Amino acid sequence: MKSTFLFFFSLFIFPIFAQKPTYRDSVDVTHYHIHLDLSDLKNPVITGKTILNITPKLSMLQSIALDLQGLQTDSILCNKKQLAFIHKKNILRIALNKPLKQNDTLKITVFYHGKPQKDASWGGFFITGNYAFNYGIGMAAVPPNFGRVWYPCIDNFTDRATYEYSIKVKKGYKAACPGTLQEIIPEGNNEIWHWKLRESIPTYLSSVAVSDYNIYKDTVQGIQNTIPIEVFINKNEFEQGKKSFIHVKDFLHAFENAFGPYVWEKIGYVSTPFKGGAMEHATNIAYGADCNGSLKCENTLAHELSHHWFGNLVTCRSEKDMWLNEGWTSYSEAIFREYLYGEKDFKKYNRQRHKNVLQFAHLYDGGYLALYGIPHDYTYGYTIYKKGADVAHALRGYLGDSLFFKTLKQYFIDYAFKDISVAEFRNYLSKQTGIDLTDFFDFWVFGAGFPHFSTEYFQFEKQDTTYKVSFKINQRLKIARKYLNTPLEIGLLDKKWKINKITIPFSGKSEIKSGKLNYQPLMLLIDPDEKIPDATTDEYRIVKKLGTQNFNEEFFDLQINSMHDSAFVYVIHHWMVPKYQTQSYDVAQRYWTINYVSDKDFSASAKFYFDLSYALDNNLAKYVFQKLVLMYRENPLKSWTILDTKAIKNNRKSFFELNKLQNGEYTIGILK
Repeated sequence: MKSTFLFFFSLFIFPIFAQKPTYRDSVDVTHYHIHLDLSDLKNPVITGKTILNITPKLSMLQSIALDLQGLQTDSILCNKKQLAFIHKKNILRIALNKPLKQNDTLKITVFYHGKPQKDASWGGFFITGNYAFNYGIGMAAVPPNFGRVWYPCIDNFTDRATYEYSIKVKKGYKAACPGTLQEIIPEGNNEIWHWKLRESIPTYLSSVAVSDYNIYKDTVQGIQNTIPIEVFINKNEFEQGKKSFIHVKDFLHAFENAFGPYVWEKIGYVSTPFKGGAMEHATNIAYGADCNGSLKCENTLAHELSHHWFGNLVTCRSEKDMWLNEGWTSYSEAIFREYLYGEKDFKKYNRQRHKNVLQFAHLYDGGYLALYGIPHDYTYGYTIYKKGADVAHALRGYLGDSLFFKTLKQYFIDYAFKDISVAEFRNYLSKQTGIDLTDFFDFWVFGAGFPHFSTEYFQFEKQDTTYKVSFKINQRLKIARKYLNTPLEIGLLDKKWKINKITIPFSGKSEIKSGKLNYQPLMLLIDPDEKIPDATTDEYRIVKKLGTQNFNEEFFDLQINSMHDSAFVYVIHHWMVPKYQTQSYDVAQRYWTINYVSDKDFSASAKFYFDLSYALDNNLAKYVFQKLVLMYRENPLKSWTILDTKAIKNNRKSFFELNKLQNGEYTIGILK
């Protein structure tokens, strides 16, 4: 009888889905009520039922399909009547008792059981030790949404629903879920924890975590109301774990200040034994227990809370648009640090990230990639997270703080609880700001690579009471296919160490500018506030004492040996082959520009670091170490000369040590 029925059902349903393969677009699930029995954590099997409220998007649907992976469907009810189904290849196909009209409502209950799956790379559902929990993304899965491994659903980024959870646990255990706890229902030696989430979310943000938790509770005053804070921490780590959340209120204040009100009903975190990341489940963020007891994960915890704007409130439409979720939350880490620790820390954090992007992103992700349409294997890769943050920072610099944050706040009002694509985001920003962002997005989001800006010459001469100034700035490209069209900020240093800023338009290979100033300009700085993530890492400092200054992101150490009062030091590390290089030598694929201004008593030595083994100077690794030389030129129009210094091997970083530092450019060459 069973086999006969299944044969008939396959004839009935499969032609329908052959005509409409996009089954996820044919219905809208508006509400899930997930019932799970997790009272026996020694048994790696879950038993559950999920009640789904469904609205058809198409007329006269005779069948629907849901995602359900790795679990066995036992039965399906609708109005107390059994529905026929086939569950094959992670798709649960259901025959309806009567055709559905568009905008009808349907409530079905799916009963199922089985051992839930983990992703081959990252994420899934886990029952281990005294824990049961999920991480809602499967990084190796297609699509990466991973609600389907623990309940039947429409598993994509665009189908949003409200949720209830009824989770059976052993007494002494607690179930943490999104939303607000409604009641705890005793049931013999067990309890049922009933939660309800009033805001709509896509499936990957749904979650559950069960263990012998204690709950840390607090409140924080938000822009609109008082927000509860609930952190579920394993009881053995509770006192230590609380220490990791001393800045959670600062997370909230930083992001409300930047992006607008927090609209969710609580701030929630839950500790899990998962290693290697966290997950932004709505109001129930899962994080690794190895974070408990210190602030080492505060950037991660801040990142996940900022998803309640980028991702949870406004969701990327597809995995090709993942920059809108992960790149912006990675940049939110820096915004939190700016709020709590100040501008200096903010700039350092951005500089460190940018250095890592230039050094590692193309190695980790198999090449230089655009942010949009990234290959599936790198949807959650270094480019999306780290370069994505770089580009968010670039957009802030392009628009200016006032317009940037004003527009984002309106964005989260206009697109609340909706999805969006990168192209639609571009169009929205252009309309709201009145600035056509096509060129910006074409270069930074739809294209790969970086621009590179450098000074070819900077000259000035006194004319009576004024100074005539002229300079030439070049733009080259690192992988990118067209020049960046951008306003470029230039800083001119005066004798009081004040950087006077002007902005010039830049659209091609070079810009030559001249003019008059009523002060003597001592130095020219390109993009002094590091608004553009070009192919440099650079930093300026006012130094007032002798000793060592470490410029870590520039692979450079400065040792000031003598100085009368103070010095202004500007170090640029260029991630490009030097321009106008001599043909007599092979040189590194990078170089330094060192500029300082001080009194005549200034004297300094320096170390220039290199690494032949990995991502810095592997193009020189084929040469004998003893043939490496440090080269110098006063400016890009002069010839390179070899300095009388030897390369010094070090277990961590090798370096050249220069006894007397001069202003100019330096690189590593090969003695032939």
